[in-house]
Amino acid sequence: MPALELVGVSKTFGGTRALADVSLRVGAGEVVGLIGRNGSGKSTLIKILAGYHAPDPGAELRVKGEPVPLPVPLNQTTQLGLSFMHQDLALCGELSVLENIRVGRFDVDGLGRIHWRRERRKVRQALAAFDVRVSPDARIEELSELDRALVAMVRSLMALEEQGHGVLVLDEPTAFLPRDDVERLFEATRRAAAAGSGVIFVSHRLDEVMQITDRIVVLRDGKLVADAPTASTREEELVERILGRKMEGYYPEPAHADLGAPTVTVTDLVGETVDQVSFELRAGEVLGMTGLRGMGHEELPYLIYGARRASGGTIVFGDGETRLVRKMTPRAAVAAGAILVPSDRKGAAVVSDFLVRENVSLPVLSRYFHGGRLRRRAERGAVLEALRRFDVRPLDGEVPAAALSGGNQQKMLFAKWLQEEPTVHLFHEPTVGVDVGAKRAIFAQIEDIARQDRSVLICSEEWADLAHLCDRVMVFRDGRVVAELSGTEASEDRIAERCYVEPKVEARR
Repeated sequence: MPALELVGVSKTFGGTRALADVSLRVGAGEVVGLIGRNGSGKSTLIKILAGYHAPDPGAELRVKGEPVPLPVPLNQTTQLGLSFMHQDLALCGELSVLENIRVGRFDVDGLGRIHWRRERRKVRQALAAFDVRVSPDARIEELSELDRALVAMVRSLMALEEQGHGVLVLDEPTAFLPRDDVERLFEATRRAAAAGSGVIFVSHRLDEVMQITDRIVVLRDGKLVADAPTASTREEELVERILGRKMEGYYPEPAHADLGAPTVTVTDLVGETVDQVSFELRAGEVLGMTGLRGMGHEELPYLIYGARRASGGTIVFGDGETRLVRKMTPRAAVAAGAILVPSDRKGAAVVSDFLVRENVSLPVLSRYFHGGRLRRRAERGAVLEALRRFDVRPLDGEVPAAALSGGNQQKMLFAKWLQEEPTVHLFHEPTVGVDVGAKRAIFAQIEDIARQDRSVLICSEEWADLAHLCDRVMVFRDGRVVAELSGTEASEDRIAERCYVEPKVEARR
C-alpha cells in the first residue's frame, strides 16, 4: 500500500497555471526526490499537501490508503500522517524549543493541564537521539542557524513517529546544514523510511538527491516531466530534464588573470570567531573563503560590512581611508562602495511584505525623486529593466516579494544591489536554495563583475563553485586562515582536504 498518492493535481493563480495535472506516488519505505527549477511548481505542490493552498477541482489525495479531503485541513496534517520540515523551518522565535516541537501535541490531563515534566523528558530524549545539544527551555531566537534546523528536523520526525508513521516531507532540509551534519539528517531519513514511512525529499543539490533517494520525480513549468529510479538515472540526465535542454558551460570561463590595485585591505580583524585575520582583495579578483561550519569564514563578510560587531582590526577601501572595523556600519560600507548579499534571504535581505519593485528600488530610491515627488514611472521602468537583466520570474515588479521562489528572490537581490555598481561585492552562500539554471546566471554575473575590474568575496561551503570561480581560496579553521590555494591548487578535492585535514607542522630540530 502506498504511503501517499496524489492524482490529477492542478493549481491556478489568476491567469498563471502553477501545476498542470501532476500525479505523485510514494511507497511505504520509499524516499522520493522531488526536483525542478525555482518556480517549477515544487513549492506549490508541497503547500497543497500542507494545506496552505487548495488545488483546482478534480484532484485526489490518499495517505496510507485513506482518502484525505482537499484542501487538507491546516490543523490536521499531523493527525493525517503528514509531517513537514519546511525550507524556512516554520519555527516561532519567541517560543522555546519544547513549545515549538510539541505545539499541538501536548500531553494534557483531564482538565487540560499540560504535563510539563513529562513533555521535557520526551523532548530531551528526542534531542539526545539526534545529538542536538540545546536546552528544551531555550528560545528559538537564541539558537544558531544550525541548531534551529536540527530542532525543526526533530519536530518533524517526532510527530511522524507518534502517528505510527506516514509521510515525511523534507523541503530543502540541508540548505542550512554543514556537510558534517547532512549525513546525520540522511541517517534519520533512512530510519524513518525503514520504519515504513514514505519520504519526499526536495532539494536543488543533485548529488544529495542521487545519494539518498530511491526514485526521482522532476517538475518543469508545472508539469511532471520525469519519474525514474535513481539507480538508473545519471546526474546529466536530471539537469537536462530540469532545464528542458542540454546545459553546456555550467561554469563560465574565468577572464580575470590581470588583477588591479587593492579595493579592500583588512588587517588583524577580530570578531566572535575570526581571530587576527589579514588579507587583500584586488580589483578584478574573485576571492573565496571557506571552511567547515563555525570556523569563522561565514562571519567575515558581516564584520567587513558592519552588520556584526568586530572587536579589533582595521579596513581600508579603495578611497584610502583607514577605518576601525569595530566602528563600521552598513551605511558606511555602502558609502565606501561595498554591498552585502547575505545567505539568510528571508530574515536579513528580502522585505517580504514589500513589492518586488519596492525591494529593488530601496537602496536607490532618492534617484526617482524630483521636486519632492516620487517619479513612479521612472522607478517602475528602471526596476523592470533590472529584473529583466537578471531574469527574475515573474517579470513583474508589482507582486509581493514573498510570492517569488527562493531562486528568484536571490536574483532579485542581485538586481537590487548591483544597480549601485559597487566596487566590492560581499556574497555569503550566493546560491543557497537556488536551482541549476539560476546558479548559472549568478555565476555569469560574478564573472561579469570581475571583468569590470570590480572585486568579489564569496564565503561559501560549495567547494566546487569556489574551485571554478575563484582566483584564490582561503581556508579557515578555528577563526584563522590555515591555507591559501590558487591556480591548480584550488581544486575541489584540495579545498576539501584543507577543510577537513589540519596541516602537519614539522617539529623544529
